[in-house]
Amino acid sequence: MAAMPRLDMKGRWFVDESGRRVILRGVNLGGDCKVPYPDGGTQHPSDFSDHRTVSFIGRPFPLAEADEHLGRLKHWGFNCLRLLTTWEAVEHGGPGQYDEAYLDYFVQLCAKAGEYGLYVFIDFHQDVWSRMSGGDGAPGWTFDAVGLDFTKFHEAGAAHVMQYKYDYAKGGRQDAYPQMTWSSNYRLPANAIMWTLFFAGRDMAPTLMIDGKNVQDYLQDHYLGAMRAVAERVKHMPHVIGFDTLNEPGEGWIGEGLTHSHHSDATG
Repeated sequence: MAAMPRLDMKGRWFVDESGRRVILRGVNLGGDCKVPYPDGGTQHPSDFSDHRTVSFIGRPFPLAEADEHLGRLKHWGFNCLRLLTTWEAVEHGGPGQYDEAYLDYFVQLCAKAGEYGLYVFIDFHQDVWSRMSGGDGAPGWTFDAVGLDFTKFHEAGAAHVMQYKYDYAKGGRQDAYPQMTWSSNYRLPANAIMWTLFFAGRDMAPTLMIDGKNVQDYLQDHYLGAMRAVAERVKHMPHVIGFDTLNEPGEGWIGEGLTHSHHSDATG
């Protein structure tokens, strides 16, 4: 199949190389890209001890099934995919250790989408920072880097982590679940600390240095490095139209007022 036309902007419209307006009809692909293959879902108990050796190859589906799924989406009238990946999928092995096998898989999936006339918008996804803090996105070593033990988050109440609460045999809602939504984790310490350091480490933790960098620069540089590793491999594909740089980021404790102090007002 010939290469798809590269899109450009003209006013508020996407236009192709002939100046014709293009209306994108997209679908999210897909929710399971947030967790490792094949059994990384939150309904599977885990202590995350394998977080450096997991694989996301096969998310959203194995390449052997790509023709079936992409052909079906094209038949239904879609011409665009919001294709999910995560920082963890790319750099779970450790700082600067990119999963080349996964990147090869992801590039092949992007190329296959182009064969079916599907534009690709890549979403670097996250929810409440990481799988270890009740969501998905960042690799586990980010907690190690700042001195947090994610194996204690559940016990300490620092995050709601379903993998510690879910009984696969029961299914459905568990008796031990608190009344909450997943986004409640944004306000709990594990998330609040990481987002504060990610966006405001220079101001809020100016002496926290990792490998000669402030924690803010260290985390952001690695995150952007993972994005760059993907971008370098798909930049030649005209049907890859862009990136969602960070899905639904949290603000941590930035801007929060001090509402309680352990200072005593006693005098004399």
